[in-house]
Amino acid sequence: METQQHKFNLITNVTGEPYQPTRLYYNISNKESVLNIFRKLQCIEFDPSSDRWYWFYSEEAKKIRFEKSYNKISKESGNISLGYFIFLDNQTMILEARSFQRILAAINFFKTRLNWRIAEPVKLRLINKLFSCSPEEKPEPPSSFAEFFDQDNKNIVTHNPEDLAKEIELISSQHKTETEKDEAIASYMANKSKRPLSEIEEITVSVHDHGLSILEMALKMRQIEAWEHWQGNEHFTQHDLIQKILENIPDHTS
Repeated sequence: METQQHKFNLITNVTGEPYQPTRLYYNISNKESVLNIFRKLQCIEFDPSSDRWYWFYSEEAKKIRFEKSYNKISKESGNISLGYFIFLDNQTMILEARSFQRILAAINFFKTRLNWRIAEPVKLRLINKLFSCSPEEKPEPPSSFAEFFDQDNKNIVTHNPEDLAKEIELISSQHKTETEKDEAIASYMANKSKRPLSEIEEITVSVHDHGLSILEMALKMRQIEAWEHWQGNEHFTQHDLIQKILENIPDHTS
């Protein structure tokens, strides 16, 4: 892993993006089919000592573009692991990676190789913070993200689109006119965006329709908030980011 200079060093990955532990959950309908695909890919290797399938930045995965692409990374970096797959049981598989960018790259890379019917991404867990170390330190990533993401961690906050839809429906039912409903919902969403993000979140993933584009935007917005906090702007929220975006939208009205 590399670092970027600051008062403290921002910990970044060899591929350039900030270190931000992320775990993606797959629902598995046919484990043996998944294993057969893994065995055929040259960029995946099984490690029997850890019972993990490591996904490397090599062979079929070389064309993936990160902040630093494959050709710009020093050969001294060796074989770069982008993440690893673990089967929790016959129905559940996880992919752990050191950034959400690698998770998004994995979803796009494997969607043409893993049929969604046999292995479908359904949720991810993310740490909404960036990490630092002193200039003298050499950061060593943990061997597992279990301490962050395992089920017994009570600090994980789950965001489910269905719950949000129910909240909006309830608010809407309390008003008569469409204008009143729109104003109430807008006020609710504005107040919701002013709350700081939870340090550890669980987010529903949809691979259908525009689900991945929405997920990518949501994760980028979260990283911007984490970046502002790392810079010392501790009170920055998604509301501030939305206001910045609105300020930069050209006004074409006369």
